[in-house]
Amino acid sequence: MFAKAVRKFKENPMIYYAMSIAASWAGVGSMMNSITLTHTYGLIPSLIWGLGNSVACMLFGLVAYHLPAMRMLMRTKTMQYLIGIMSVFQLWINMNGIREICTDTVLGTTGGTIVVYAVCIGFIILLLRFGLIRNVLTDSVSWYAVYGLVVLMTLLAYQQSGGKTIPIAMGTEWANLQEGITKGLLLLPGPFTYPYFYALLDYNDSNCDKTTKTDIKGSFLLGGVLFGAYMLFTYALATVEFSPLLNLIKAALVSLIGISTLSTFLYSEYIVFGKKLGLLIDSLAVLFWPLLISMGVMGVWTLMAEIRIYLIAVLLAIALVKKLAVQKRRDRS
Repeated sequence: MFAKAVRKFKENPMIYYAMSIAASWAGVGSMMNSITLTHTYGLIPSLIWGLGNSVACMLFGLVAYHLPAMRMLMRTKTMQYLIGIMSVFQLWINMNGIREICTDTVLGTTGGTIVVYAVCIGFIILLLRFGLIRNVLTDSVSWYAVYGLVVLMTLLAYQQSGGKTIPIAMGTEWANLQEGITKGLLLLPGPFTYPYFYALLDYNDSNCDKTTKTDIKGSFLLGGVLFGAYMLFTYALATVEFSPLLNLIKAALVSLIGISTLSTFLYSEYIVFGKKLGLLIDSLAVLFWPLLISMGVMGVWTLMAEIRIYLIAVLLAIALVKKLAVQKRRDRS
């Protein structure tokens, strides 16, 4: 079964990459934050944030393709270590999210904590042995399941509500729009700090195990579209109340999304630091996670987002300067 899946992936990897990109980027906060932003600031600011979410992966694919100097910078040890450390923050965000979403179900906080530890330990062992292909394939399967669950939950939610919906403000006041714009812009540098995305680019270029080389830029564009399609359902779900059954389905859905992203960042430590040191860092990140629980999902995300936007802005500027310098030398010659 696994061998057949690997063969199909190697023959036509583009859609597998796209699904894995969407699953890795989604994160546990995508649905929770989307609904919260819609209720707090209104539909328009939340849509702006959602647009930034979808465009982020597309932007990365275009920049990485047309600005190879950026990839060269990210290969330096300094940058590898920096994004490796930021991946630990991503781990904590998704661990917090899975725990929080289980609180409103029969599992409770304790059950959610057990789920988080079980998933992390399982993927630390699994990815240590099987690596990138395993992550791509598990992400693809989970993203198909995400579509199935989000469609089911939306249909059940509207059926149970009997057509009654929660009034949602448009949020056209400037203060609200500013929130949507600011949070949307904070998302754009995100994919540039994902070691896994650079690994996909290098893997596609190297063709080391005879996987068919594909249009990797197209995979990132398609990944953004696939993520955007999922986001549309989160806005529909913001207009209905959740029954206990729907809360259980929502917990399964958000946990599934969070697990896909967790696997990516656990694997990222192996990419950056190698298997031995990566295993140690993954283990320490999971061990010290309880110290970050009190910050919640949005607290950890905001801290990380504010750090990375300055980092990526500086790196893009350096990469552009390098590209212009190379172009000038070519023109002179």
